Amino acid sequence: MANSGKTELPSDENEQASLAKLDDFDRAILQLVQEDNQRTHAEIGERVNLSSSSVRRRLARMRTDGTIRADVAILDPTVAGVTVIVMVTFAQESLESVRAFRQRMVEAPEVAQCYSVAGSVDYVLVVHASSLTRYEAWSEQALMDDPAIRRYDTHIVWSEIKFTTAIPIASP
Repeated sequence: MANSGKTELPSDENEQASLAKLDDFDRAILQLVQEDNQRTHAEIGERVNLSSSSVRRRLARMRTDGTIRADVAILDPTVAGVTVIVMVTFAQESLESVRAFRQRMVEAPEVAQCYSVAGSVDYVLVVHASSLTRYEAWSEQALMDDPAIRRYDTHIVWSEIKFTTAIPIASP
């Protein structure tokens, strides 16, 4: 997906239109593929009372329109080593420093997730590293060297209590 460098602001109207375009069949299909996207079209069709070709067309449409972003394998994070949650606070926010930070986070393979948030911190990162030593080296280079960052707090994940990628699909 190409990035023009412009950030599109979300619109409540777009969100409502997006929810409105999903019918009950779409919602049921989405629930099933979020649980297991290896199900065949026939299996999904049987569960939602549609033909496999109808399921295929609906899934193709939802992939094309961006409702379904990707079909991926979700790995056990312990395979990577350690998972770290990082809270980042900027000292000097400017459009240039924020854009540079965001671009570095997008490009960093260690960063699995990056969220701009409201509150006492500016960003929350989920970072995977092969070891704490590798995380420390990455954080020194990616975070400590950035003069715009006032502080970053590292939280080491001891254990995963709940993890899901499923998004609840409610009727509008």
